[in-house]
Amino acid sequence: MIDIQTVTKVAIISVVLWTFLFSGKLFINIKTNSFKEKNPNLKNRIFSANTRFYFLRILCFLISLTLAFYSLFKVKATEVESTKEFESADILFVVDVSLSMNAIDVRPSRLKRFQDLALRILPNLKGNRIGIIVFAGQSFSFCPLTTDIAAVADYIQALGVEMVGAKGTDLSVALDRVNQIRKKNNTISSQITIIVSDGEDHENQNIPPIAGEVIVWGIGTEEGGNIEYRDPGTGRGGYVTTDAGITESLSAPNLVISQMNVSKLKSIADQNHGTYHDVSFQADGVYALLDTVQTTKKRKIQTIERFKNEDGAHPYLIAAFFFLFFERLLNLFLQNTPKGIYTIILFLFTLFGQPNLYAWELDPGGNSIEKGVKSYQNKNYNESQKEFQKAKEYIHDDPRLLYNESATAYQLGQYKEAIGISEKILTHPKSNDDLKAKTYFNLGNIYSRLGDKKNALKAYSKTLEINPDHLPTKKNIEHLTKDKEAEEKPKREENNEQPQPKQEKRNKKEEKTDAEKILDPFSQDSILKNKRGGSFDNEKFW
Repeated sequence: MIDIQTVTKVAIISVVLWTFLFSGKLFINIKTNSFKEKNPNLKNRIFSANTRFYFLRILCFLISLTLAFYSLFKVKATEVESTKEFESADILFVVDVSLSMNAIDVRPSRLKRFQDLALRILPNLKGNRIGIIVFAGQSFSFCPLTTDIAAVADYIQALGVEMVGAKGTDLSVALDRVNQIRKKNNTISSQITIIVSDGEDHENQNIPPIAGEVIVWGIGTEEGGNIEYRDPGTGRGGYVTTDAGITESLSAPNLVISQMNVSKLKSIADQNHGTYHDVSFQADGVYALLDTVQTTKKRKIQTIERFKNEDGAHPYLIAAFFFLFFERLLNLFLQNTPKGIYTIILFLFTLFGQPNLYAWELDPGGNSIEKGVKSYQNKNYNESQKEFQKAKEYIHDDPRLLYNESATAYQLGQYKEAIGISEKILTHPKSNDDLKAKTYFNLGNIYSRLGDKKNALKAYSKTLEINPDHLPTKKNIEHLTKDKEAEEKPKREENNEQPQPKQEKRNKKEEKTDAEKILDPFSQDSILKNKRGGSFDNEKFW
């Protein structure tokens, strides 16, 4: 049992911890709003709550928590008695569990047939008291009268021919027990007895009369069937023989054949002014029972229930609920408040000699961009691509994010996608010259990888138009022109071509294609002439 001191300690510690946590969040929110005031251009990129609303929300939550704990100290337990009335009938099943009820002329057996019918009808008997008496050579009350349907179902499932030690069938003993139970419950006017048997071995018995409604359910066939018996633990067994043995063969000459005695069962029903129903293959007897339950006059029964009524905490709990509801209502006005830290500082990463990936500060999607940049640096391009896609949920119109996507698509070999994204960057109204120069340079590299030297040179030329001193572009052009001359020289040697006269060269010059015209400004000599001193590194492609 938890004592009051323990509850007090837990309550105080909880309230103090929540107060400390919310104080920290409120402090961060105030600082964030102050920062936004000093930097108006970042207001739309930083989400924070209105300080007054946020403070009021915190206050409501703490008051609700305090009232909830305080209500625990105001609980008063009192014992209350409650009287309930309900209409009920006493229904007693008198079930034959002698060995003959294991006969297989009704599949899977006669007793299993009863169990199936009884379990199906139980929900319709709710509100009545149900009991079970079993009999073979002796009789005993197996399930006492109860309104607990679930308990009755468990008793029915537990029925078996091995549950009564004395062999034989003595219905008269079972009916004497029924009359004893009826005397103890004589305050209930409606009494229904259902006798379930195959009628065997009842011929020489003196059957006592039974009060109330009597219904007899016969299970079996007049042709009869073999009796199967198996050990419930091991499953071993077979069919009963006349010498009290067991055989597994159905063709054995001395098998016991159990036959249903219809005339005896009908005489028991007539003696008690009841009805007889064969339920072996039809359910007419079940419907007859339901009709009898509905038409039988029932007496009201009063029961007294005692329970503890805990009172005294309700006013405080209602107040706690009100403040919690108000706190949730205020939260609707603070839905744009980001979870966790309000300000996320990211850095701009520049990778010299390969596509430059961008990350920027104070942005809701900046965290995803930072993860994407790190994944890119670790050559985990699939993860990088996923993070940049997440960032799109927060950033819808920034060409730098498009640039990051194109770089990742290139590394994944998605060249068509990379080209398409690069073209969007070049037509984007927010793209500056520096970003366009880098995009053209990257496009040149993509076309070079695809073997499209013509478009590669076009892209490189656009880079130099924007940034004439972009050395990596000049080196890549030099690399392409070397490759072109190396391809043309063997062809001339194979064809034994002679140097052409100046006039022919002049004509050829006039007939140059667009690609060749692009090559002219970027020949090896012109590039080397324009180079302004200093050493250069071995950088070529991304």
